[in-house]
This record gives sequence, structure tokens and C-alpha cells, in this order.
Amino acid sequence: MPESYRHVLQRAFRKGRFLAALGLLAAALMPAFGQVKKAAATADSLGRTSPRSTVTAFLQACDRGDYQKATEYLDLRKLAAQRRAERGRELAQELEAILNSDTRFDVLRLSQDAQGDLSDDPNPALEHVTTIISNDQSFPIELERVELQPGNPVWLFSSNTVAEIPDITPSTTNSAIEARLPRLLVSIRFLDTPLWKWLALLILAVLVFASFRLTGHLILRVSQKVGTRFKRPHRLGWLEAVLHPFLVLLSVLLFGLAEEFVGPSALSRLYIGRFLLLIVTWSIAWCLINVIEVALTRVDSLLDPRQRMVSHSLLYLARRVTRVIVVIVAAIVVLSNWGYDMTTIIAGLGVGGIAFALAAQKTIENVFGGVSVIGDNPVMVGDFGKFGDLVGTVEDIGMRSTRIRTLNRTVVSVPNAAFATMNLENYSLRDKLLFNPTIQIKRPAPKEKVHGCMAALSQMLSRNTALELSSTPVRLTGFTAASYAVEIFAYAKTNDMNEFYRLEADLFLSIDEVVACSGVELA
Repeated sequence: MPESYRHVLQRAFRKGRFLAALGLLAAALMPAFGQVKKAAATADSLGRTSPRSTVTAFLQACDRGDYQKATEYLDLRKLAAQRRAERGRELAQELEAILNSDTRFDVLRLSQDAQGDLSDDPNPALEHVTTIISNDQSFPIELERVELQPGNPVWLFSSNTVAEIPDITPSTTNSAIEARLPRLLVSIRFLDTPLWKWLALLILAVLVFASFRLTGHLILRVSQKVGTRFKRPHRLGWLEAVLHPFLVLLSVLLFGLAEEFVGPSALSRLYIGRFLLLIVTWSIAWCLINVIEVALTRVDSLLDPRQRMVSHSLLYLARRVTRVIVVIVAAIVVLSNWGYDMTTIIAGLGVGGIAFALAAQKTIENVFGGVSVIGDNPVMVGDFGKFGDLVGTVEDIGMRSTRIRTLNRTVVSVPNAAFATMNLENYSLRDKLLFNPTIQIKRPAPKEKVHGCMAALSQMLSRNTALELSSTPVRLTGFTAASYAVEIFAYAKTNDMNEFYRLEADLFLSIDEVVACSGVELA
């Protein structure tokens, strides 16, 4: 991004002009989108850029009955030019029947890379699709990357495969079943699959789902009884988090095995496979979200109760962020596997991410400031202290700001980013309180009386068990022409301010009594 764009963007976001800033950002990145569109425009118009796209487009053309277009996916260069039109349609129909009869063939297993799967064949220009067993012979169905036009390679069913198509006899394992079914169930077709097969797949899906649903319910009931008996109910959270997604995965696996016995068409298997992929990805994302939820709930229960307010805020944000990330990643995985070009979508997400980061810069800074306050733990809710120039009690540590109740009973909200950089003096963490008054003794008092007063003060302090004294609790720290400065230094063995105030009052009265008995006067 040019430097001028960056400065204009920052000014726009600082002034709250989000839409204007987003427009400027889009304009700055428009050349990159232009390159993406230009690259997309140079792609093959028939979708023959990868092995999967070639086979998918071929099956879709056959399903529409457009066998003339289907011939565009066959390498017919070894046929005579005058025979290609008529013979190509026949070969496309035969190849469609062959792929439909192979229940093990799955389009989703083919590579989406323009280079193909380089590990399936020594020749990088060939891509293995499937192997057909017919008349006790093996016939490999392969794609070949060829250049019909210089500099624009495409994937076609290889000329060797095209030459072997007439020798392959499609399997007819379902003909005996169809002979006993009503004609309506056989004649009505969707995606080249008869209606009875769709009904069979639907019944299988309901049975598999119901059985695993019942299994999950029974497992949870048994686990609850066991957890209650052994007094470990918290373990059930982890089981509930993974049980249902795991059963969904098992259901998909079982349904996939049963699908081979029904034998829908190749194009139907493609769309069913896409739907099953969606379910598998969703179940994995569901499991991850559940596990993160249980983990965050566990972390929340372990935090200090006085931090529960801010922990709820931050954990709520963490839940939202992780859910969004998991869902976005799952959507990208599904759409990419379905054959969609994710370059533009990811570029759009990048634009949105940059715009959001710029617009929410201060908010994100405050959130991380709150996280640092929690992690370092200098203060908690209810603590009294001095925070920068503020003296008061922490009432709340939120996701964006910290609220302090001052001595004037006002509430000051300090952004967490600023609060984390303050000098935080936490009075609530004191283990004892300092008693440190200074008295002024008038001059000219005899030195003997001054020494006697200081000795009497030391004896009075030493008799008080509520005090912790240093080696010199009473000291002469200075003098002027008018008075001597006598400092008392001791600690009260308490951190309760009310108790300290009571002790302090008693000590002041005792000091006054000692001074009066010593024959000196206070200035």
C-alpha cells in the first residue's frame, strides 16, 4: 500500500470516518484485485484447469444431455476429423455409463491442483482417475495434460482411455432389483440416479442418524450415573464436548460404506460427497468449539473470584473470536474442496481484516491492556490504592476500561491501555502499616530533658505489643532556631485501616502524656 494511502487511512479512522477509510483501502488494493481478475479470465472457459474440474464438468454436461460439449473433455485427436462429432458423442455416453457403474469412483479424490497429483503416476502429465474391472481385465481411466493451444494446457481424458472405452462393459448389478420395482421408481431420475436409489439413501441416512443419536443418549446417561457415583461430574463436560461430533463422524463413515451398495451415479456421488464433506467439517468445527468452550469454562472457574467480572468479559470475547476463526477456516476448507477459487475471498477477508484492525486499534489496545493487568495481577476488584494520580478503590476491570471509585465517591474510568502503564500502588496488599509522626520540641529546652523525652517515648512504644519497632524507633532528625524535630518510626502489626486508626489515636494520646511528663513543650 502506498505511504500516502496509509496516512489518509489513519486520519480517516481517527476521525471515525470508517466507510470513507474502507473506500480508500479498497481503492488502494484495486490493482491487486485487477490482477486476480485477469488471472481468472485467462483460465479455460470449459473448466479443464485441474483433474477434478475436468471430470466434474464432463459429468455435468452429460447430466444435461449435452454430449456435444462432453466431447470437449475427451482427447479425440487420434480419431479422424470427420468422425469426431458423431463418434465423440457415443464415447462420451459410454464413458458416463462406465463411471456411473464404478461405485468406488469418487470425484472428490481427484486433485484440484493445475499440476495434478504428482505422486499417483511416474508421468506428471497423467492423472489416474479410477480402474475399471471388465471381462477379467483392468482398464485404467486416466486424464492427460495436453496443450490444445500453445501456453494453455488443459486436462482431458487421455487418448489411450478413449481408445479402450468400447472394450469396457459397464456393471449392471442393480438391474435385478430394478426389475422388481414399480416403473415409476425406476424411470424418474435426478442427477442420472433413479428415484428408488434416492429413497434408499434417505432411509439409510435416517436409520444411521437415529441409531447413533440413540447410542449417544445412552452413553451420556450411563456416564452421568458413573460420574455421580464416583463424584467426578466435571469429567462429563469433556465427554459431552466430543461425543456427539464423534458419533456424527461415525455416521458419515457408515453412510459412506452403505452408499457403495446402493450405487448412485458418479455425479450424484460427487454432490453427496460434498454434502458429507460439509457434515464432516462441521462436526470437526463443532468438536473444536465445544472443547474450547469447556476449556475456557474451566479456566474461568480457576480464576480469582474478584477477577470474575473481567474474566467473563475476556472469556466471552475469546469464545466469540475462536468461534469466528473456526467457522471461517471450516468454510474455507469446504468451499476450497468444492472447487471454488478462494483467492478472491481470502483477499476480501484480508481487506476486511486490515480495515477492522485500523478501525479498532484503540479498542484492541485496551483489550490487551486488560489482559496484561489480569496476567500481571497488580490489582483486583475491591483493592484500595493509588493509581497514577488517583486514590480510590477498584470497582471493575472491564474489557475496555478500569473503573475506580475515588475518595470523593466519584467513578473514574481509565482505559486499560493507560492503566497498564501507570504506577500502581496497591494499599490492600500491605502486611503492616507505618506509624511515622514527627513532633517539634520547643527550644531552648535542656538537652537532658530532650534525651529524657526520647527515652520515655522509646519505652512507651516498646511496651505496646501491637507495634513492630526498629533499633531506633525514636530519633532526632533535625532542628531549627525554634524547635527540635523528633521522628517516631514504627510499624503497626495490622493491615486493617480501621484498627490502625484506633491504634494511632491511642499512640498520639500516649505521646502527649509522655511529652507532658518530660517537662518539654511542643512547638
